[in-house]
Amino acid sequence: MSYGIALQSWHDFYSIVGMAAGSLVGLLFVGLSLHLRVVVTHEDVRALARVTMASLGLSLVLALFMVIPETNDPSSTGWDVVGVGVASVVIIGRPLVSGIRSSHRALSLVHLILRFGLTIATFAAAVVAGAIFVSGDYQAGFSWLVGVSVSLLVTALRNSWDLLVTVGAASIGPAESPQGS
Repeated sequence: MSYGIALQSWHDFYSIVGMAAGSLVGLLFVGLSLHLRVVVTHEDVRALARVTMASLGLSLVLALFMVIPETNDPSSTGWDVVGVGVASVVIIGRPLVSGIRSSHRALSLVHLILRFGLTIATFAAAVVAGAIFVSGDYQAGFSWLVGVSVSLLVTALRNSWDLLVTVGAASIGPAESPQGS
């Protein structure tokens, strides 16, 4: 099967991934804007929000690259994926450092490192997927990107839940915050 035909067979999957990522970005903006004061006053919450947006952004851009109606060679797709994966790691570098260094945290340090670690691992997997495409093994590249796409969405969903619960608890105050989130 040629690369163009293989790419076309993934069109519906990546259309769904792109629509899901775009929808989740909008919902996250709405959810966080309802408690904007907490987001801007807690570096760790702001950092997790940026990481979550970067995950959804990477999902969206990967989906866009995969539904482009060109039948380029797998190498050009691979370089696009590598570039977006590396850019995503760079984008979350500063928020990661500021979130971890923050002395006034709404999230525990372990919790923050776990959320960032999972996200960075997924970004690295995107870079690996791109390298697989560059090597010419586009069938394996597609398989890797399925895992990357699902991981990005699941990680972003989990981060979004943590953000919304943390922001809600900080807005309510410690005396009234719900237990067991």
